[in-house]
Amino acid sequence: MKLFCFPFAGASSAVFLQYKQYFDGITLIPIDPPGRGKRIAEPLCKTIKEMVYDLKNQLLSLVEQGEDYAVFGHSMGSLLIFELLHELMDTGFHLPVHVFMSGKNPPHIPIKNTIRQLSDDEFVKKIVAIGGMEAQFFENPVLAKLFIPILRADFGVLEEYDYQEKKQLLPIDITFFFCTDDKAINSKYVKQWSDYITGSFRMFHFKGGHFFIHEKAKEISRIIKDTLLETEIIIPY
Repeated sequence: MKLFCFPFAGASSAVFLQYKQYFDGITLIPIDPPGRGKRIAEPLCKTIKEMVYDLKNQLLSLVEQGEDYAVFGHSMGSLLIFELLHELMDTGFHLPVHVFMSGKNPPHIPIKNTIRQLSDDEFVKKIVAIGGMEAQFFENPVLAKLFIPILRADFGVLEEYDYQEKKQLLPIDITFFFCTDDKAINSKYVKQWSDYITGSFRMFHFKGGHFFIHEKAKEISRIIKDTLLETEIIIPY
């Protein structure tokens, strides 16, 4: 079983490397969008359509027709998965056996407080407030010069995203991970992800902020593994 992982804004595939130690029987394949990780020299995407087109080509090169696979995305990665699966369905390619998402409001919920237009100093303050990156990180001029453009580009993609109603629902099953302390989402909207699919929908709640996927990697991996390999019954909590 292949599990493709899609990162959050500003991140590369490296954020999922810690998950590999918990998977036995599952091949974890983290995906890098252009402009980060192994693809740091490539131009950054300006729209979600550009990013999804790139990710679709990557996935199609790694999955054989009829081969079972699953996907996992956090925050921006969840939105990318949603648009990617519609692209795959439109082209007639088979969809994943299960979809794992976390840290993102449903597509029809717009981002109210945009930050891409802020000055570098104010932009960095907002990024640090969300969590996941320390202020000291941006005090290094080399790192700041490298990562601020990536973050700006990704937040631009997210903030300019305009949900367009789809022709049909996705015939998939979703497992959604979230935290009520996550300031980037509103927990009252989470269940509305189920409105976009015809399959099953279940949620798992954890303690922590927006980047709980780092601290809870072991617990999340267990749920993913047991779901895909059907080793035991998992009860949502």
